[in-house]
Amino acid sequence: MKKVEIMNTESIVRKIAAEHGLRKKGNRFTGPCPECGGSKTSDKFSILLDGGFKCYACNFRGDIITWLRKRESMNCPDAHDYAGRDCRQKDSCPAAAHCRLGNGSAPATKRRPAYRRPSRPRQEEEVQQTLPMVEPQYPKAVWVSWADALVQKAHEKLLETPEQLAYLASRGIDAEAVDRFSLGWLSHQQQVLKNKIGLPVDEGKDKLWVPEGLLIPIFDQSGSLHRIRIRRSPEARAKFLPNLKYNWMRGAGNMPMALVPEGKIRGAVIVEAELDAMAVASAHVDVAAIAVGSLGSGVDPELDQLLEQAPVVLVALDAEDKAEKVADMWKEKYRHAKYYKTTIGKDPGEMFAAGGDLHAWIERGLPLQPSRPRSTPAPVPKQDEAFLPARKLNRGGGGAQIIEPSAKASIDSDVACPQPEKIKGPVVPSNSKSFSMTLPNGTVIYVVPSKDKEWQELTDQGLPVFTAYEIDKLGAAVSTMNDEERLKAATAAINIKTVFGGYISRGEAIEAGEDGGDPCTQDGPEKPQSAVRL
Repeated sequence: MKKVEIMNTESIVRKIAAEHGLRKKGNRFTGPCPECGGSKTSDKFSILLDGGFKCYACNFRGDIITWLRKRESMNCPDAHDYAGRDCRQKDSCPAAAHCRLGNGSAPATKRRPAYRRPSRPRQEEEVQQTLPMVEPQYPKAVWVSWADALVQKAHEKLLETPEQLAYLASRGIDAEAVDRFSLGWLSHQQQVLKNKIGLPVDEGKDKLWVPEGLLIPIFDQSGSLHRIRIRRSPEARAKFLPNLKYNWMRGAGNMPMALVPEGKIRGAVIVEAELDAMAVASAHVDVAAIAVGSLGSGVDPELDQLLEQAPVVLVALDAEDKAEKVADMWKEKYRHAKYYKTTIGKDPGEMFAAGGDLHAWIERGLPLQPSRPRSTPAPVPKQDEAFLPARKLNRGGGGAQIIEPSAKASIDSDVACPQPEKIKGPVVPSNSKSFSMTLPNGTVIYVVPSKDKEWQELTDQGLPVFTAYEIDKLGAAVSTMNDEERLKAATAAINIKTVFGGYISRGEAIEAGEDGGDPCTQDGPEKPQSAVRL
């Protein structure tokens, strides 16, 4: 009889789990509470195979009989029959005299009622409408002391683990970055007494679990250890808790990782994972890399001030369905923020692993860097003034230049340009990828194989983008000039590209967006009627 009872109860429990989307964990199922609801990732409700259940949020609890009576609307005798159980209170139950399972002879009713109370639908995790502000919390000194020793020991272990170093290198974090960010490796799980690190003993558990995996320390802006996050290895997750990929160490602070270089920054990049922030910081030394941990996380006041002062905030959250909606919160908070997806993969680490150029991707999202600081903004020149350097270029042997203006961005007449031999650069084969070049004065130009979609996108942003043909053309044009004339001509070429855009073909500049032809495949277009000869 006992075997039948357990089998019937277990079958009911498995059916409950299937109906309510519960997940198997050992001898129990966990998930959102059928009574009070919750997100699909919640584990606040738990039901054992013997039928005992409890919700840690609303305290809905009991055995399988309680479940059948409250959730399935069965009466007491039918619930016992359905579960294959004898009534354990037939002698003490107040209704025993009237119950067919007690001393009375009440007639049996239908085992399953016609009406069944519907379950509350699972609530999807809603995206917040405003970016939350984090009130800083700091760890206790005793916790920091213990955590510092753990980080040091784990870091030494990582340096002796080549397979983990190789994995990090494949994600854009080389050996220098491993040392810079004090990454570590825990080869096995361990436990530490809570009272030794300043943690309270709760629920009778006096030890803190420290899982095995990649140890990621997070330091505050003063350089003190603030948090520890452990990325569990696939092998550890295969043993137990497969859904627990990351584990935050209890007792730590709550501020996100902020990797901020010394001096003035050119922008900030917002990512989710700390490893992605490290890859960004390793790829570009002039940006702050911020790892918020998850889509719903916010910023602390100190970080908020940093982002307010940054020239641009690139919101590069993982490319998922909700990421763009969350990016709207960042754009609402910071007017100079923009959603900035990776061109390959869902995050910077995946982009690097797939062969993407993280530095070039970041650089495209940043404002152009001036050659030297300027106390007052440069005035926007008139059209004739803007083309004066081009006239000088034409007299120097560059041939007649036809330019069609199109209003783009304000010209930076103070941007200096390197000597012409630096501008010539290599001629890019038509089948190669585009790349950016940082000139000696700090100015960045972009070189693409031909006038293609990427050329159009960069031109629309007002960036100085040249095709391989144009680089070769400009090199030939300045070959007969003296040093002074070459410097002015080179400056003119970059200024014209920045302000008016355009494409140079047969000594002509064609307005961006028109079909100017590709010099790699044809002779080029006819001269547009609306062009102006200089």
